[in-house]
Amino acid sequence: MFSASIGGGDAAHTLYRHPLASAITAVLGPAARLGRGWNGVTLALAAILMSWDPAPTLAQRFESVLSVLGAALPRRRRTGRTYQGLAKALARRGAALRGRLAGHLREQVRRLAGRDFTLPGGLVPIGVDGSRFDVPRTVANEQLGLGGRDKCGPQIAMLLLMHLGVMLPWAWRCAGVNNAERTLLRSLLGVLPENALLVADAGFTGYELLSELRSRGVHTLVRVGGHVRLLRDLGCCRRRGPHTVYLWPGDHRSREPLTLRLIRVGDVYLVTTVTDPRVLSRRAACELYRRRWGLEVAFRTLKQTLERRRLRSCTPRRALAELDWSVLGAWLLGVMGAGALRGARVCPRRLSYAGALAAVRHAARGRCSAGTLRRRLRRCVIDDSRRRGSKKAYRWPHKKNPAPPGAPRITTATPEQVAAAKALAAHPTHA
Repeated sequence: MFSASIGGGDAAHTLYRHPLASAITAVLGPAARLGRGWNGVTLALAAILMSWDPAPTLAQRFESVLSVLGAALPRRRRTGRTYQGLAKALARRGAALRGRLAGHLREQVRRLAGRDFTLPGGLVPIGVDGSRFDVPRTVANEQLGLGGRDKCGPQIAMLLLMHLGVMLPWAWRCAGVNNAERTLLRSLLGVLPENALLVADAGFTGYELLSELRSRGVHTLVRVGGHVRLLRDLGCCRRRGPHTVYLWPGDHRSREPLTLRLIRVGDVYLVTTVTDPRVLSRRAACELYRRRWGLEVAFRTLKQTLERRRLRSCTPRRALAELDWSVLGAWLLGVMGAGALRGARVCPRRLSYAGALAAVRHAARGRCSAGTLRRRLRRCVIDDSRRRGSKKAYRWPHKKNPAPPGAPRITTATPEQVAAAKALAAHPTHA
């Protein structure tokens, strides 16, 4: 018999007989409390287990969850028996519960990252990117908005923040597809760690956004393309170098220019608000932008590995909750797998989500002990062998082939621009 203690109130409660439920609650810790009916622990367990279940419908996933909860909970702790009851309980308390669990998981990410939580210069690398998820074409779901493409149905937009030192999620936000990624990012600024360095693709450029991030103490490393105009030799930076550039659009000339450092890697152009190369070297910037691809892998994990490319809920509120719990389930899966790899002295960045998902699904069927689950999670490592051929599909008619962003347009500042910049520097109160 395996048990895991859960902090809550004056006494600790215990879950029995199921290694997967015990492993989940051991990670959640005091973020959930055990009680009767649909309470914090049972709600979290049911929603997370449903996010891992491969069944094609929500009702079938719920039936699978009931078998796990029935084996895990004592008889006096029986839960509800219908999916509608679970959905109503999640509607009442799901948002607050997700907030507590997300805060607890962020502390787990900080612990698992260890020395990799910050860069040598003291910055915390956080990647950011967005994606879209399909929902059933119902009259209610049309309130979420349409993607704009031909024959596209209702969709949900999601923005994901990921810690690039350990490659685990940090926060996320879901909303209707008509919400811009920059708007979703602004709603997540409050959960960014101190001295955060946001690593983003070309969709997050812009004077307004970068200035707001700088004013909040958030540094940025962003790719720029042909749609961005930069200036040289404006003379606003005391420590000017050959790679110092300025972002100063014509409609923002009443405000001070934004000083940036340009980093070129082949055909990729990056700009960062970290102007001191001793804090963020060129090599570190290139490595961080390379790791940003981990966000694409995270979206592939949600859409392909967890099979959540198309959600199943027929109302906007439940569809958003379904995607929120899917992200939380993938996050918990990553924390469990990274913790197991740490115990085996393996870098958590090598975690294979597909292998970890196979391990927890195997445990959900009740076919392994707690020790077997730990051993299986420790073997969930990505394949490092060199491939002899391409993994590209032979036919992929819907594959997107967007043109690369290209090079930014960099011009030398005119004497009038230099004089205007000096005037703003002399009278900063009017900027």
